[in-house]
Amino acid sequence: MFVMTIISARLCDRFGRKPILIAGIAGAMLFAYPMLLLVQGGTVVGFTIAVMVAQGIQGVILGPLAAFMAELFPTSVRFTGASLCFQGAATLGAGFSPAIAAALVVAAGGSIALLGGVWIAALALCLLAVVVTREGRRRDLAGIA
Repeated sequence: MFVMTIISARLCDRFGRKPILIAGIAGAMLFAYPMLLLVQGGTVVGFTIAVMVAQGIQGVILGPLAAFMAELFPTSVRFTGASLCFQGAATLGAGFSPAIAAALVVAAGGSIALLGGVWIAALALCLLAVVVTREGRRRDLAGIA
């Protein structure tokens, strides 16, 4: 994740935040089921591969995310806006995700199909949000109050 975060952050300065975020989210969508299958396989090698690839994909998303979020807000509330986004996502998303994931697997009778589907649907919403949001890389932030 560390290496991919640095690489994607550099790429987002060159090509924009949106293309890199879109690539990372698309990668996460494509890897959702394979990752779950690797973890479900119960082997150390499968788990290691799943974690390493997933962390790399997460790094692709995290590299441009801070700049992308900060550029959504005017200068006067930039830190507050970005912080509320990050902390809200951490609380609502990351905080409850293990319980939600377990409930989805239980509801599906032990199958990962429902969990994978919900995960991909959530990523699709993220993708849609990024696609409809304005690119901020070339936006002049100096004059924004």
